[in-house]
Amino acid sequence: MRFAAAARRDEGDLYALNGDELLALDFAALLARHRETGAAATITVTQPPSSFGVVELDGAGMVTGFEEAAVVPYWVSCGAYMLGEEAVAALPERGDHETSTFRELAAQGRLAAYRYDGVWLTVNTPKDLRRAEEYIAANPRWPAA
Repeated sequence: MRFAAAARRDEGDLYALNGDELLALDFAALLARHRETGAAATITVTQPPSSFGVVELDGAGMVTGFEEAAVVPYWVSCGAYMLGEEAVAALPERGDHETSTFRELAAQGRLAAYRYDGVWLTVNTPKDLRRAEEYIAANPRWPAA
């Protein structure tokens, strides 16, 4: 990302996206959140569905129920970012910005989150790609719809 940012014609806030993520992101809302917080960078986060059925247990370890496609209780990065000049300057020349720059900014209280609750499709594996193709075939107007 550092090399791409260096090729820009203008300075200022910069959108950055992972190439293996498909989502219908409201870019104006992401920019608004970034500017509202004054953070150095803002990452888009979501709570994805579990790929496994969730088993509910009571305190004694007895099964009390099941939930299919439960949403995990954690926020994960969707791979869509809004970077200010401070964040761009802190990007590593080599290595992963998520394990260097973003951790440093988080420790300094300079990293904001934008919560996204729409469809998020990753295409990291052949199985993911097949799932994304099936979703898009079944929803041909997505992400516009």
